[in-house]
Amino acid sequence: MKPKRGSSHRRGLLVYNPTAGQRNRRDQMNALIDRQRRHGLELVNAPTTGVGDATEIVRSFLPQGLDLVAVCGGDGTISEAACGLEGSEVPLAILPGGTSNVLARELQIPLDLDAAEGLLQGGAPSPVRFAHADGRPFLLWAGAGLDARVMGNMNLKLKRWLGRTGISLTAMTEFLRYEFPRLEVVIDGVAHQATFAVVCRASRYAGDWIIAPEARLDGEMLDVMLFSRRSHLDLLRLFRQMRQARSEHLENGLSRIVRGREVEIRSLEPYPVEVEVDGDCVLETPIRCRVGTQTVNILVPKPVDWLEPPVQGGVAALTG
Repeated sequence: MKPKRGSSHRRGLLVYNPTAGQRNRRDQMNALIDRQRRHGLELVNAPTTGVGDATEIVRSFLPQGLDLVAVCGGDGTISEAACGLEGSEVPLAILPGGTSNVLARELQIPLDLDAAEGLLQGGAPSPVRFAHADGRPFLLWAGAGLDARVMGNMNLKLKRWLGRTGISLTAMTEFLRYEFPRLEVVIDGVAHQATFAVVCRASRYAGDWIIAPEARLDGEMLDVMLFSRRSHLDLLRLFRQMRQARSEHLENGLSRIVRGREVEIRSLEPYPVEVEVDGDCVLETPIRCRVGTQTVNILVPKPVDWLEPPVQGGVAALTG
């Protein structure tokens, strides 16, 4: 696709994690910038160097006038870039480059980077609403307990070298020493007990696992997965059944979903419990979550009307 003769170039920003997905992405991103220049889109090269960088980079460039922002990385980097666009009409193009790529899967964005690149020229903007955890915007989840421990203690070298295997090594270590901290989760004023809780906007988790089958990115509610048992065997069953993507963890009572608009998670232990937001361990209890009013316009292959849940069933397991 060539720009029409005499048309002005569009201006964009390319934010990326240079080490996402077990590879050095700099050369790949430089080549993408060259290709897009030939298509009439001039992209600023903006690699990140650490957690939080993507948000600040996007915010710093917005006043200069952008036609779009593209982001390549995992769900954490993508979420950070989206946060920088909160309250802006500038669209976001997602180039999946992480290990799980949950947001891309939810929006049916191609996981192949070359195919996803086509959205920079032909994507349709679809608004996705932010939720907030203590004022920190998020798109997918806020999890208190084991998943936050895994993310917070991740050996980044192992993750970079081994991908999912590197994550699994950390996950197994944290799983074996998980002490099942007592959590009080208050949803629309009603208190529930848990030892692991995830506030969900997305139906998927850790790739194509299904955690909350009725959760919707465009919805006005939060779907809260509550696990209240204190057995490592039951916790292992929970993850196995989510991985099978058939909602068995809800249908057999191993866990449950409670839906609400306002969620507060408190630790009943004498210490705070770690909280991950979109895959990054950045908070700790107590936290308050709610769905916000601001959206980010994400470029998708076609207008999202709104995407069907990835699996059928699970409705009987919803409470609240």
